[in-house]
Amino acid sequence: MAGAVPYLLDTNVVLITTRAGNPAAAAIDQQFRLRDSPFRPAVCEVSVGELLAFAHSWGPARRRLLEDVIAELLVLPISPRDVHVEWARLRSYAKSHGLPIQQDHNDMWIAAVANVAGLTVIASDVAGFRPIKMAGLVKAELIDSKSGLRLQ
Repeated sequence: MAGAVPYLLDTNVVLITTRAGNPAAAAIDQQFRLRDSPFRPAVCEVSVGELLAFAHSWGPARRRLLEDVIAELLVLPISPRDVHVEWARLRSYAKSHGLPIQQDHNDMWIAAVANVAGLTVIASDVAGFRPIKMAGLVKAELIDSKSGLRLQ
């Protein structure tokens, strides 16, 4: 498919898909054509850990849905050395420039994995990802968590 973009989904974006009947999930899929893409959407293994932690308080049906969603995604590890180097670069820049993401190490890992893999992050964590996107440190599409619509 011409113009298709490979995406890495931030934790909160995956979380949206586990809420039954959530119109934001359909809006995300429609805008970014995730199901029609020749690229399987990816997720960072850090997000999988965060999601499993959230799921401890859920009922069995939603936990099963989460497991099904994760099974459809390409889970990317943080273990490669080039990911560590990229994380250090992002963290150093964020800290020296006072960016809010410097405090959120999980989002920093997600950004590092996306950069190394050449993926664009879809994130609803605007406070964390907008500053590094605006600084040209990560390719990201920012969305509203309630509607799923792309933000400018």
